Amino acid sequence: MPSGFKRTELKLRYDVSTFREDDWHAYAGQRTLQYITRWLREYNSSSVWLLNAGAGVYQFGPNTWREICFDLFNAPILSLTFPICGTVEELPFRSNTLGAIICVGEVLGYCDPVRALAEFGRVLVSSGLLICDFGNSRGVRNWFTESYGRAAALVTSDYNHSPEKTWIYDPAYMQNLLRSFGFDVRDTMSTHTWSAIARRIQLSTGTALFLENKLKRLRLPPFWGDVITIAALKF
Repeated sequence: MPSGFKRTELKLRYDVSTFREDDWHAYAGQRTLQYITRWLREYNSSSVWLLNAGAGVYQFGPNTWREICFDLFNAPILSLTFPICGTVEELPFRSNTLGAIICVGEVLGYCDPVRALAEFGRVLVSSGLLICDFGNSRGVRNWFTESYGRAAALVTSDYNHSPEKTWIYDPAYMQNLLRSFGFDVRDTMSTHTWSAIARRIQLSTGTALFLENKLKRLRLPPFWGDVITIAALKF
């Protein structure tokens, strides 16, 4: 099982005050933001505290929530609301205090998901909302590779036009972990299906994204997606 990356291994890329996503990750980020916005608008909690876990330079800023911007590094969050530096594997919050946690953008690809999800379950209030995403080991881009279908696999992919190692996971493994830490999975979303097929046959990123937008109404099996986003409630 993944042990996570050392802080020093991530510092050069992520200890920055500005950050520009490549087109592939920007598309996934926009789709995830729409998903998060919908859930936060429709969900009511006994606590107004929202933890943006692994915020980077991004803030959701919903008016009905008090957003804590939490990151492994100081530089990205200095200008955001309630900035706190730390690791998602050991959160500095009392148990049963937060109303919602958002952990997206491959944060779980850099850490031990067992420790992180256990902490999320500890600090959320009863019926608290968790939205998280992760790279999918059963996705199209992993077909016929040693990584396919593994509970956790360390892979190298392109991020902002340079190679980067991250952990990817089997959706069934992640859902089982969530249940073991007291979560009821309510919904899942798959991102990059047609585009993942296009990239698998060596088409350019631009062409892949064009096809994704043109063909997205023709839905493929969700477990083919490159990224899986889960919405779960703590029970």
